[in-house]
Amino acid sequence: MRKKNNSKTTKQAVAPVETKKEEVKTPVVSEPKTDVKNEVEKAVEKTTEKVEKAVEKTTEKVAEKAAEVKADVKETVKKTTAKAAKAAKAAKKEPVKPEIIVQYQNSEVDTAAIEERVKAQFVAEGHKAGFIRKLNIYIKPEEYSAYYVINDKFSGRVDLF
Repeated sequence: MRKKNNSKTTKQAVAPVETKKEEVKTPVVSEPKTDVKNEVEKAVEKTTEKVEKAVEKTTEKVAEKAAEVKADVKETVKKTTAKAAKAAKAAKKEPVKPEIIVQYQNSEVDTAAIEERVKAQFVAEGHKAGFIRKLNIYIKPEEYSAYYVINDKFSGRVDLF
Protein backbone atom coordinates (compact mmCIF):
# COMPACT_ATOMS: atom_id res chain seq x y z
CA MET A 1 0.00 0.00 0.00
CA ARG A 2 0.92 3.38 -0.53
CA LYS A 3 1.39 6.05 1.85
CA LYS A 4 -0.32 9.27 1.43
CA ASN A 5 1.84 12.25 0.95
CA ASN A 6 0.59 14.82 3.34
CA SER A 7 3.20 17.35 2.62
CA LYS A 8 1.95 20.71 2.07
CA THR A 9 4.45 21.65 -0.48
CA THR A 10 3.07 22.22 -3.81
CA LYS A 11 4.99 22.25 -6.89
CA GLN A 12 4.99 25.45 -8.56
CA ALA A 13 4.00 25.35 -12.19
CA VAL A 14 6.52 26.48 -14.73
CA ALA A 15 6.10 30.10 -15.21
CA PRO A 16 5.37 31.06 -18.75
CA VAL A 17 8.26 32.51 -20.60
CA GLU A 18 7.56 35.75 -22.13
CA THR A 19 8.94 36.16 -25.63
CA LYS A 20 9.47 39.43 -27.20
CA LYS A 21 7.62 39.91 -30.34
CA GLU A 22 9.68 41.90 -32.72
CA GLU A 23 7.88 43.96 -35.13
CA VAL A 24 9.00 43.28 -38.66
CA LYS A 25 8.89 46.34 -40.71
CA THR A 26 8.71 45.86 -44.46
CA PRO A 27 10.54 48.53 -46.30
CA VAL A 28 8.47 50.49 -48.73
CA VAL A 29 9.99 50.36 -52.18
CA SER A 30 9.31 53.54 -53.94
CA GLU A 31 11.50 53.17 -57.02
CA PRO A 32 13.99 50.55 -58.09
CA LYS A 33 17.57 51.47 -57.94
CA THR A 34 18.84 53.08 -61.09
CA ASP A 35 21.51 50.39 -61.53
CA VAL A 36 18.90 47.65 -61.63
CA LYS A 37 16.73 49.71 -63.92
CA ASN A 38 19.62 50.23 -66.33
CA GLU A 39 20.50 46.53 -66.27
CA VAL A 40 16.93 45.59 -67.08
CA GLU A 41 16.86 48.08 -69.96
CA LYS A 42 20.14 46.70 -71.34
CA ALA A 43 18.83 43.14 -71.06
CA VAL A 44 15.65 44.15 -72.90
CA GLU A 45 17.72 45.84 -75.64
CA LYS A 46 19.95 42.77 -76.05
CA THR A 47 16.93 40.48 -76.21
CA THR A 48 15.27 42.78 -78.73
CA GLU A 49 18.42 42.79 -80.87
CA LYS A 50 18.63 39.00 -80.73
CA VAL A 51 14.99 38.69 -81.72
CA GLU A 52 15.46 41.15 -84.58
CA LYS A 53 18.51 39.24 -85.85
CA ALA A 54 16.61 35.96 -85.62
CA VAL A 55 13.70 37.51 -87.54
CA GLU A 56 16.11 38.81 -90.20
CA LYS A 57 17.77 35.40 -90.57
CA THR A 58 14.40 33.69 -90.77
CA THR A 59 13.19 36.24 -93.33
CA GLU A 60 16.32 35.66 -95.43
CA LYS A 61 15.85 31.90 -95.24
CA VAL A 62 12.20 32.23 -96.24
CA ALA A 63 13.15 34.52 -99.14
CA GLU A 64 15.80 32.04 -100.32
CA LYS A 65 13.36 29.15 -100.07
CA ALA A 66 10.73 31.19 -101.94
CA ALA A 67 13.26 31.92 -104.69
CA GLU A 68 14.11 28.22 -104.95
CA VAL A 69 10.44 27.29 -105.11
CA LYS A 70 9.84 30.00 -107.72
CA ALA A 71 12.71 28.65 -109.83
CA ASP A 72 11.34 25.12 -109.50
CA VAL A 73 7.89 26.29 -110.54
CA LYS A 74 9.32 28.13 -113.57
CA GLU A 75 11.26 25.03 -114.58
CA THR A 76 8.19 22.85 -114.19
CA VAL A 77 6.10 25.30 -116.22
CA LYS A 78 8.73 25.31 -118.99
CA LYS A 79 8.83 21.51 -119.06
CA THR A 80 5.05 21.26 -119.07
CA THR A 81 4.78 23.88 -121.79
CA ALA A 82 7.36 22.08 -123.89
CA LYS A 83 5.51 18.79 -123.47
CA ALA A 84 2.22 20.47 -124.37
CA ALA A 85 3.81 22.05 -127.45
CA LYS A 86 5.16 18.67 -128.56
CA ALA A 87 1.76 17.10 -128.01
CA ALA A 88 0.11 19.90 -129.99
CA LYS A 89 2.60 19.43 -132.85
CA ALA A 90 1.92 15.71 -132.83
CA ALA A 91 -1.81 16.38 -132.91
CA LYS A 92 -1.43 18.89 -135.78
CA LYS A 93 0.50 16.49 -138.00
CA GLU A 94 -1.09 15.95 -141.33
CA PRO A 95 -2.90 12.70 -141.78
CA VAL A 96 -1.05 9.95 -143.56
CA LYS A 97 -1.11 10.53 -147.27
CA PRO A 98 -1.53 7.21 -149.06
CA GLU A 99 0.61 6.28 -152.01
CA ILE A 100 -1.75 5.69 -154.93
CA ILE A 101 -0.52 3.74 -157.93
CA VAL A 102 -2.49 3.44 -161.16
CA GLN A 103 -1.94 0.22 -163.13
CA TYR A 104 -3.11 -0.25 -166.71
CA GLN A 105 -2.04 -2.93 -169.22
CA ASN A 106 1.28 -3.89 -167.62
CA SER A 107 2.19 -0.25 -166.89
CA GLU A 108 1.95 1.60 -163.64
CA VAL A 109 2.48 5.13 -162.41
CA ASP A 110 2.41 6.75 -158.96
CA THR A 111 -0.06 9.60 -158.56
CA ALA A 112 2.59 11.67 -156.72
CA ALA A 113 4.74 11.46 -159.87
CA ILE A 114 1.77 12.65 -161.94
CA GLU A 115 1.26 15.56 -159.56
CA GLU A 116 4.93 16.55 -159.93
CA ARG A 117 4.65 16.41 -163.75
CA VAL A 118 1.55 18.64 -163.65
CA LYS A 119 3.30 21.23 -161.45
CA ALA A 120 6.45 21.13 -163.61
CA GLN A 121 4.41 21.71 -166.77
CA PHE A 122 2.49 24.60 -165.11
CA VAL A 123 5.79 26.29 -164.14
CA ALA A 124 7.20 25.63 -167.65
CA GLU A 125 4.25 27.56 -169.07
CA GLY A 126 5.49 30.65 -167.21
CA HIS A 127 3.51 30.51 -163.97
CA LYS A 128 4.80 30.40 -160.38
CA ALA A 129 4.47 27.19 -158.35
CA GLY A 130 3.30 29.19 -155.29
CA PHE A 131 0.33 30.40 -157.32
CA ILE A 132 -1.32 26.97 -157.11
CA ARG A 133 -4.13 27.01 -154.55
CA LYS A 134 -6.35 24.25 -155.89
CA LEU A 135 -5.33 21.29 -158.04
CA ASN A 136 -7.63 18.68 -159.60
CA ILE A 137 -6.17 15.77 -161.58
CA TYR A 138 -8.25 13.41 -163.77
CA ILE A 139 -6.52 10.18 -164.78
CA LYS A 140 -7.63 8.39 -168.00
CA PRO A 141 -5.50 5.24 -168.35
CA GLU A 142 -7.15 4.24 -171.65
CA GLU A 143 -5.78 7.47 -173.18
CA TYR A 144 -2.46 7.17 -171.27
CA SER A 145 -3.10 10.73 -170.08
CA ALA A 146 -3.87 12.78 -167.00
CA TYR A 147 -5.83 16.00 -167.27
CA TYR A 148 -5.57 18.78 -164.70
CA VAL A 149 -7.29 21.99 -163.65
CA ILE A 150 -5.45 24.55 -161.50
CA ASN A 151 -7.35 27.17 -159.48
CA ASP A 152 -10.42 26.54 -161.66
CA LYS A 153 -8.75 28.60 -164.43
CA PHE A 154 -5.86 26.78 -166.01
CA SER A 155 -6.10 23.34 -167.53
CA GLY A 156 -3.78 20.99 -169.35
CA ARG A 157 -2.70 17.44 -170.09
CA VAL A 158 0.34 15.26 -169.18
CA ASP A 159 1.33 11.75 -170.27
CA LEU A 160 0.91 8.98 -167.70
CA PHE A 161 3.66 6.58 -168.74
